[in-house]
Amino acid sequence: MTTNEIAAKAAVIIFGNEGNYGSVNKNDNGAVSIGKLQWHAGRAAALLRNIIKAIGANAESIIGSALYAELKGGASWGTRTVTSAEAGKITAILTTNEGKAEQDKQAISDVTSYIKKGQSYGLSDAGALIYFADGVNQYGTNSALWKTIATEALKGAGDVGAMYNATINHTSKYLTRRKRVYEKVKALEMEDSMTEKQLRTKAVAQAVAWVGCKESNGTHKQIIDLYNSVKPLPRGYAVQYNDAWCATFVTAVGIAAGLSNIILRECGCQKMIELYKAAGRWQENDGYTPSAGDVVFYDWQDNGKGDNTGYSDHVGIVHSVTGNTIKVVEGNKNNAVEYRNLTVNGRYIRGYGLPDYASMATAEEPKAPETTKSVTEVAKEVLAGKWGNGTARKAKLEAAGYNYAEVQAAVNVLVKGGSGSSTTPATYTVKKGDNLTKIAKKFNTTVDKLVKLNGIKNKNIINVGQILKIR
Repeated sequence: MTTNEIAAKAAVIIFGNEGNYGSVNKNDNGAVSIGKLQWHAGRAAALLRNIIKAIGANAESIIGSALYAELKGGASWGTRTVTSAEAGKITAILTTNEGKAEQDKQAISDVTSYIKKGQSYGLSDAGALIYFADGVNQYGTNSALWKTIATEALKGAGDVGAMYNATINHTSKYLTRRKRVYEKVKALEMEDSMTEKQLRTKAVAQAVAWVGCKESNGTHKQIIDLYNSVKPLPRGYAVQYNDAWCATFVTAVGIAAGLSNIILRECGCQKMIELYKAAGRWQENDGYTPSAGDVVFYDWQDNGKGDNTGYSDHVGIVHSVTGNTIKVVEGNKNNAVEYRNLTVNGRYIRGYGLPDYASMATAEEPKAPETTKSVTEVAKEVLAGKWGNGTARKAKLEAAGYNYAEVQAAVNVLVKGGSGSSTTPATYTVKKGDNLTKIAKKFNTTVDKLVKLNGIKNKNIINVGQILKIR
């Protein structure tokens, strides 16, 4: 993993532990801390001077004459705390477009410098460096503690576990956060080997983590800030706190989960649909049964007749599907992150974006028990009494991974004096979890033959309930 890649992962953890763009801690251990990285004391003053410079002449009217003069005069702010009134003015300048841009630039520069400092001490393990970077950001860049911790960790494994143990040995400050960061880094390390299902679960978990965020108390701002932090912005537009933010929410889920190259980035629903179409990951069929992590689009003007091809007004992340009910997590639902239940093929569904989780999977799904015997062989065993009778037989066959109906059809052929081999059905109904590769293997055919036989345009997309010709 490169230094920049390690820094990007560290930045996600640090941003989650610190504030948002407009955060001001009036007295953080004897001095003010501000912004998304909670720059402290003199670093806070330096950041504000950069923002003032970026804004130009209008900065004084935003931050006020007194603070403006103090900062322009080069005040160090080593022990400077602020009043509530001053905090309000600082928040105002931090949340300007220039304020956010300067914070983004400073944040990436700072986190990269923390990683390089850790490397200069001899750390090379990615997890250890991420943990180190968060510690330096919290304790201060001039703290000698983190060199001591790194030195001790390198006497052992030099990984995040060694770093955490060394921290406990050398300080009693901020240990709740140290433990939380250790756990987050361990979780990141586990993510280096994830199946498609686990990636879908990760995306849904991030969406669920924001349930309850709302405009009324400003907690939705973290979602918009995260969207705006990734440059270049789609269409160059920075989302404002009072904009509609449903598509912004879906995009932010992808960013936070590290899946933004498949959960496509946009702040507009219709534009997002265009991205999925261009990527070949669009499902037009309103009756499609989605999977967790799919992106569902709505059109509130849908009349409920035929395929909905209207302009999309809203979007969310599919949480789960139970029977015929789809559970969705949506941003900007009643100005908050909330759940919605809808029916498969229900009114208002515009279609689905299908993030290509399989393309990012680094591990295979656990395989079902191998059914090494042919259907005919099992049918002969049934006739020999090895599988029992009635419902007990059915349960045993299905538990072993066999299709009871197929086995029973082969039994019937054998009873009538046939060979039992002509049991391949003419058609097959697609079930949840199926794909063409699995189906081709099941019926001893090829994906290309199924595609040609059924006129399939995109071999990556089949629908639950779809009837496929097998022969």
